[in-house]
Amino acid sequence: MARRGENIYKRKDGRYEGRYIKYYDISGKAVYGYVYSRSYSDVKELLVKYKTEKPTRQSKNTLLSEWLKSWMKSQGTLKPTTKQIYKSHIDNYINPNLGKIPLKKLNGDILQGFINDLNLSASTVKNIFSILKSVLSSAEDNGLILNIWDKVKVPKKEKSIVQVLTINEQKLLESVLTSPLDIGVWICLYAGLRIGEVCALKWLNINFETLTLTVNGTQARTENGVEIIAPKSKSSKREIPIPVILINKLKEIPQTCEYVLSKNNKPVDIRTYRRYFKKLLQKADLPDIKFHALRHTFSTRALEVGMDYKTLSEILGHSSVGITLDLYAHSLNEHKRNEMNKLGRIFDK
Repeated sequence: MARRGENIYKRKDGRYEGRYIKYYDISGKAVYGYVYSRSYSDVKELLVKYKTEKPTRQSKNTLLSEWLKSWMKSQGTLKPTTKQIYKSHIDNYINPNLGKIPLKKLNGDILQGFINDLNLSASTVKNIFSILKSVLSSAEDNGLILNIWDKVKVPKKEKSIVQVLTINEQKLLESVLTSPLDIGVWICLYAGLRIGEVCALKWLNINFETLTLTVNGTQARTENGVEIIAPKSKSSKREIPIPVILINKLKEIPQTCEYVLSKNNKPVDIRTYRRYFKKLLQKADLPDIKFHALRHTFSTRALEVGMDYKTLSEILGHSSVGITLDLYAHSLNEHKRNEMNKLGRIFDK
C-alpha cells in the first residue's frame, strides 16, 4: 500500500515502484516516469531527485534542438564512447542544419535534403541518420510528430577493403621498430589487439609465467577526456596466449610505468600513437595505411599458418565467428587456390 502523497507501491515481484510526472504532452496531459528498486528508501530518494526537475510542457512548436537536449538526457545508460559519438554528430551535423526547425515543420523532404548534403562517408551518414531517427521516434512516441523518416534514403555502405601488410612489408616495418615505444606495434602484429586496447594495457595484464595477455579495458576519448573504460563488448574481454617472439620483445621493455605503452610515465594517447605510427611507416618507406591494418595483418598471418577461424575469432574478441569469416575469408585467395589444387594430387600417388 502506498504511503500518503508519495506515489510508491510495492509490486508483486517484491520491488518498489515510484511514479512521477515526467512532462505534459501537447494536450496538457501528464506523462509519467517510473523508477524501481528493491529498497523503499532508494525509490523515495530517486523520486525526490526527479520531482525537483520541473515538468515541462512539450509542444509541436518545440525546436528540434530543444528536443535533442531532452533526448540526450534520457540516454543515461549509453557507454561513454557511444555518448561522445552521439554528441559529436548532434553538435557538428544535426543541430547546425536542423536544430532551429520546429518539430511540426520537419518533413521527409527536409530530412532527405539534409542527408543528401552530408559530404561524408556512407557509414558516417548512416550513423547520423540512425541517431536522428531515434530522436524523432521519441518525439513520435510523445505525440509531437508523425513518422516522416521511413521513406528517406541513405547511401549504401560500401564494403571497405581490408588493408593488410604483405610479408615483405611487415619485415620492412619490423626492421625500423627499435624504440621501447614501438612495443605497441609489436603487440598488434603478434596478438591482434585494437589500438585502444594497446593504449590501455598494463604490465599487470601480462603474465610472464603463463605467457598470457589479458584484455579487460580500452582507452577512449569521452566527454570527461581520455579514460580507460570497459571493452567494446563482452567478447572483447579475453585472454590471449603470447607467442615467443612477442614475449621476448616485452622482456626488453623497461617497466617504468604501470602502462605497457607509456611516455613520461603516462599512458600514450591514441591520437598521439596514431601520429607516431605514421612516422614509422615513412621511416620504413611503406604506403600510408591505418593503424588498424596491423590487426588485419595479424589475422591474415594467423590464417596463413593454419589457425582455425574459431580460435582466431576468440583471440580477436569478435562476438561471432561469422564476423571473422566475413572480414578475412576473401584475403586468402592464394591459400584457397593451393588447397583446391591438392584435390588433383590425390591420384598422383
